[in-house]
Formats: sequence, C-alpha cells, structure tokens
Amino acid sequence: MLFKKTNREKERKIMRWLETIKVQSATGKEETTENELTILVREVRKNTDRQGLREATVSSHASVPGYFALRLFWDTDDLQASGSILGMNLAQSLKVFGLVDHSVWIEGSKMKGGKENVQ
Repeated sequence: MLFKKTNREKERKIMRWLETIKVQSATGKEETTENELTILVREVRKNTDRQGLREATVSSHASVPGYFALRLFWDTDDLQASGSILGMNLAQSLKVFGLVDHSVWIEGSKMKGGKENVQ
C-alpha cells in the first residue's frame, strides 16, 4: 500500500512492506536457533543505518517446537520484491539451522479496535 509523506520540497510515496524469514530448525538445534535469532534481531535493531527499516521481530510458533519467524518491517520508496539485501543475507545465514523460507509481503489495511484503519 502506498502512503504519501509530505515534504516541503516534494511529495514522496512510501511503500510499507515486510519480509518474513521462517526457520524450521533441525531436531536438537531449537535452542541454538532461537538464541541466534534473538542475537540477530538485536544487532539489526542496533544498526541505525538501515534506511527504511521500522522494526525487526522474532517469534516462535505456538504449537510447533523449533519453528521461528524473523520479520523485518520496512517503509521505503520502492518495494523490493525479492527482499532486501539484509533479508536475503539473513535467510542465507540461517540455513545452517534448518529449513528456511523467505517471503515479501505488502502491507494492506489494518484493523484497530474492531474498525478498519486504512491509511
């Protein structure tokens, strides 16, 4: 979804999108994988040079042990349909822990308090 950001000199269209890197860790590597993901997200958050990166999170599956998702939330001028360089590098480096799936999603409408909140 495109958003207009007003600037005194010009209007700029901002694209909100996210990358999801899912990791299904190999048996016996669940704890190591979770620790590595936590460290990676902490390092990504520390690096303020990432233009357009709003947030980085890591989650674990509610019912499948060893299944994790690292998400990178972006606001950029252009969508990177194959993913960011950061996302592609993270996905590649996480393959040592098990199966990896890297996908890119475009943000649509949001629900807030039961009402649709389209920006």
